Parts: sequence; structure tokens; C-alpha cells
Amino acid sequence: MPIFGKNGATTMIYTIKSDSGIESDPVANDEYGTKRSYFGQLPGGDGVSDVLQPQSAHGRQMLPIIRQVTPGLALAWLALVALLGWWMSQRIVAEHLDSLASSAQYETITTARIMDRLFTEMVSVANMVAGQADVIQLAVRYRADPPGAAALTRQQRAVQFTQDPLVRKVGDFMNALASDLGYARIYMNNMSDDTVTASNWAESDSIVGMIYSGRSYLIDALRDGTGSSFGIARLNKTPSYFVASRIVDANDVPQGSVTAKFDAPNVASYLTGRHIALIVNRQGRVITASSDSFMLRNVAALLPPGTVRPPDNEEEPGEPMDVRAIAGATHADQWLIDGRPYLLRHQPLAGTPYQLFTLASLEQLVPMRRQHFWTAGLVAAFGLALILLFDRVAAQFAERRLRAEQARDIARSQAAERELTIKVRERTAELAESNTSLKAEIDRRHLLEAKLRQSLDSVNDALAQQQDFVAMVSHEFRGPLAVIAVAADNLMASVAEGSDNIKLRIDKIGRTVKRMSMLIENLLAGDRLNTGLVPFVKVEVFDLNEILHTAKAGLDDNASRRVNFIHDDHDDAAMVKGDRVLLEIAVQNLIQNALKYSALTKPVTVRLSTDQGVAFVHVTDQGTGVALGDRDFIFMKYYRGSGKSASGSGLGLYISREIAQQNGGELILAASDATGSTFRLSLPLERSAGLSQEHELRNSQPVQLEP
Repeated sequence: MPIFGKNGATTMIYTIKSDSGIESDPVANDEYGTKRSYFGQLPGGDGVSDVLQPQSAHGRQMLPIIRQVTPGLALAWLALVALLGWWMSQRIVAEHLDSLASSAQYETITTARIMDRLFTEMVSVANMVAGQADVIQLAVRYRADPPGAAALTRQQRAVQFTQDPLVRKVGDFMNALASDLGYARIYMNNMSDDTVTASNWAESDSIVGMIYSGRSYLIDALRDGTGSSFGIARLNKTPSYFVASRIVDANDVPQGSVTAKFDAPNVASYLTGRHIALIVNRQGRVITASSDSFMLRNVAALLPPGTVRPPDNEEEPGEPMDVRAIAGATHADQWLIDGRPYLLRHQPLAGTPYQLFTLASLEQLVPMRRQHFWTAGLVAAFGLALILLFDRVAAQFAERRLRAEQARDIARSQAAERELTIKVRERTAELAESNTSLKAEIDRRHLLEAKLRQSLDSVNDALAQQQDFVAMVSHEFRGPLAVIAVAADNLMASVAEGSDNIKLRIDKIGRTVKRMSMLIENLLAGDRLNTGLVPFVKVEVFDLNEILHTAKAGLDDNASRRVNFIHDDHDDAAMVKGDRVLLEIAVQNLIQNALKYSALTKPVTVRLSTDQGVAFVHVTDQGTGVALGDRDFIFMKYYRGSGKSASGSGLGLYISREIAQQNGGELILAASDATGSTFRLSLPLERSAGLSQEHELRNSQPVQLEP
């Protein structure tokens, strides 16, 4: 290796190998032929100082480099912390918003279910009370107020009603029921809207004798059977829900109504959860809330567009709240309500004109972002302090290194010749050891490769034996099945007319034989397709009409009557190239599937058509269709659709698709619904001009299938 001295003199390094192949100490030969030590005197220079001078210069350059790098490193650190802190803050806030949205959506769904059940229960209770025999008897007795009753005071009318033992009995029943269910009260009105009895008939604030004229829920109940409303109670000024049910006699003639009253504060106890829950009517008024600050206020701006209704005569709109959408929000439905940010989720309540709102507070986002800001600031300050500390330490280290560098270099130069020899010897020994290990590893891998090849040969032999066994068993089955089929045909021909039971059994034998034959053909076809060596025994060009004709000829009488073969292009032959036997199996599988999965009286249509160089065979049944969850799996091997009672091996569609694909075509589920399914087999048309004359003559007239 050449080394250039101070004045351009070149020194060559030589190594001397011993008899054992190990290199000895290096020596130098200068341009005058004088052999010297590597670190000895060099011509035109002062020996060691010439070699080590660049290293000393490098040490002197470190200090100004450190002074230049430190400010740039500090700025880069601040920029990195700012960008990374902003990104992490946005990510954490977005994840927090996603969590709030999921929590609010879950609470909306669960609370809506609770409220739906609560309102359904109120309707059921009102209907149940209205159907009680004593209630009907009482309603018939006091169907309408007598003349002059309206001029009496409520207390006078109450005295007249409560003198009747039946009024008190029904009132006690209503009181017990209201106490059990937590209702404010249950009461009955006649056709004059006069309160005949109530659950609080014996109390000082009894409403017996109170006339509720013009109440919408009473009018709706008498007209439609049920009615509901929200309003402020007349006596205790409590916001309440009213659900009324009509009372009819044995002739279905209205006699009055029963009303269940549930106070809104009691309903609010069901609105439990992490977030604020509101029940809002069509005018936007909050009629029940888990937070008192929202009660009876108006939040119409939160209702979906087009759903706000003007206030009616009974319900007031309520004091409006300051509701504004948050501009530029990352999530939809973020609102400022009276200056506080919320995330909104809403859902209509079933059977009522009310909406359920869930408000997740976003006030924690501001302190969260502030915390992120201070955290990023602390990290930036800490990193900046480390950078300044590093600058000071590095500067001191560079100075010390500069002062001690020549001393270290001189010490290294004295040991360089000894270390070089030692390292060369060690490296030579390592290489020799590595060569030995590498040779052993190569031998081991050759041995493993031989064993793997033997194992692969064993697997291939076992696979070949399995295929031979399947072929042998299938061949052995074919003979007995053919004999059984012929015997069944002979029996069918010899059975006398009128022996329907025997004919059915013989027909069942025939169908079983055909199903076993089809299973054997599918197994053999699957075996041929799975080998991957010779997929086609005989590839030829033929008319696809012949395949359909063969399939039609192989059907029994019942199946033949159900299957309709249609060829859209009667004058054109559908010439395709492929394995005729395998394609026959594919078409038969599709037809048998259609027959199997549709009713015995339903027809099956097999339609042949051509379009843009492709032949299509559509097989349509009128069964129940393929379930949506099964459509991605029906072409898998041994897969059978869920809920299917028909017998089968799960091989038909799998083998049919493999046959179609290996013949250059495709098999898909073209359509499926509750009225049936359509499978489409597509094959490329053969347009080759090199067909033999004999083949052209044979196919000059396409096979015509009977419709």
C-alpha cells in the first residue's frame, strides 16, 4: 500500500510471510531501496510527525465546528418540539373527541331504549286500566255530566262523585298502581272531560271534579284510542307527561278515558349517565333534562332541519338558549350552548314526537390544550438546556483532546507495529476458522437438502397413491351404480300401472344413483384439477349447444319437465375450446344445484347466449336465494350455505368454478334475492379459422334445444 510522505516521497508497505502462512512484521522500502520500519524515518520528513500531523489538524478544527453547530441544533430542536407537540396535541384531542363521540352515541342509544320502554309502559298501563271491568262500569255510569254540573264548584262535583263506593274503589286501585309504578297520578275522565275518580281522590289536592276541557291528549284518546302530551300541571305547576287511553263499553262505544301522569322530575331520574341528556319536543323546548339549567329552555337550533314545529296552544316554546354551531370543528355536531361547548348526539324516541339529545361537554379541551402547550415548552426547555450543556462539555472535551492528542498519537505510533502484526495473525486465524465452519455448514445444508428431497418424493408418492385409490374406488363404484340404474329402469318399465308407491321408490333409487354418480364425477374432476400437471385430458373445439343437449338428455322425467333450455341465438353455434367432459360436469352441477335448492314445482331456466366473443350460460332458479353472508364463500371447497336443508358435498360450485377458470372462463353468482338466484358460466368463443372441414360440417347446424 503506498503512503505519501511530506515531500511527496512514496513509501511501499511489504509483508513477509513465514512458512506457516502467517504474515510477519511490516517493513517499508523507500524510493532509494532502503528498508525501514513503517513508522521510521521517512525521506524529507521527520518520521512520526509527518504521519500524525493530519490528525492533530483535525483535532484543532473540532472546536470551531462545535461553536457553529450548536445554534443550528438549538433552532432545529425548538422547531421539532413545536411541530411534534402540535401534532401530538391534535392527535390526543382527536382521540378524546372520538372517545366522547362514541360514549355519547352509546348513551344516546341506551337511554333512548329506556325512554321508549318507559313511554310504552305508560301506554300499556293506561290501556290496562281502561280495560278493567270496574272502570268500564264506572265510565258507563258517569258517561256525561248531568245538566247544571258545570255550574258547580270542583269540590261540589267531587263530593257527588266520591259518595259512590265504586268511585272510591277504582280510585284506590289507581292509587296502588300509581304508587307501585312511581306515577304522579292516574285518573279517569268522562265524555264531558270531568274527572270522575283519581289516584289521589282522598287527598286534599284531589283532582276529582276537575274539568279538563280542550286537553289535546283527551281529545286524541276519544278520537283515536290513545293520546299523549307534555304540559305544566294546573294544580302543582309541575312539568309532566300525560298518556290517555279510551274507555269503551261492550258495544265499542266510547265512554271516557283513563290518563296516566308522570312528572318530568321523576322521568329525569332515568336520564343517568356520564353526559347531559335532554328530551326535546317538536318546538325545541326541553321537557326533561338531567341538568336543571336546561329544563324548560328552548334549543330549537339543535333539532334536525325541517323538524321544528310552531308552538301549539298548550305548550309554550320556553326561554331560548344561545345556541351556535362551532365553526371549523373537526367533528360534526359541535355547538356552543350559552357559551359552553358541547358535542351533540340525538335520536328520535319511538312512538312519540320527542327527540333525545345527549350533550358531551368539551370544556376540558381548553385545559387539555394548555397542558399540552406547557408540556411541549418544558420539553423544549429541557432539550435546550441539554444542548447548551452538551456544547460546553464538547468544547471542554475538544480542548482537552487537542492538548493530549499528540501524546496519544505518539503512544499509538509506538504500539502500531506490534498491534498490526497481532491483528494480522488473529484475523488469519479467524478466517481459517470461518472457512472451516462454512465448509461444515455447506455439508450440513447439502445433507438437509437430500433429506428434504427424499421427504418430497415420499409425499408425492403418497399423493399419487391417494389419487390412484380415489380413481380405483370411483371405478369400482361406477359398475354397481350402472347395474343399479339399469335395474331401476327395468323395474320402472315392468311395474304395472297404478303402482304409484313402488314407482316412487324406484324413482328414489334412480335419483340416488344419479346423485352418487355425480358425486363420483365431481371427486374425479376435483382430483384432476388439483394435480395441476395435466388439467385437460382432451381439449377440443365444440358447440356449447351439445353440452346443454347432453345435460338435458341426462335429466329424469320430473327434472326434464322443470328445466327450460333457451338459446337466444338459434341460428348461431356457440363454438368454444376446452375439455368437453369437465364442462359437461360443470353445467350438470349448476342445473342440479338449481333443482336441489328450489321447490319441486318451481321451474329452472338454462339460457345460452353470446355477446362480444363470449358465450354465456345462465342457470336461474326460483328458490330462496343465497344469503348475503354466504355469497363470499359458496365457491369454497366443501362449503355449504347456512340454513340449507338439501343434502350435498359442498364440491359442486367449487369444481364448476375451477373447470370454468381452467378452460379460460369464469363462473359467478350473477344475481340473488328472495325470488331466486342466477349463476353465470362464461367461456370465450373460439374464432380460429383452422378448424378441420369435418368439424365445420358437423357444426354447420347448431344443436337446437327445445324451449
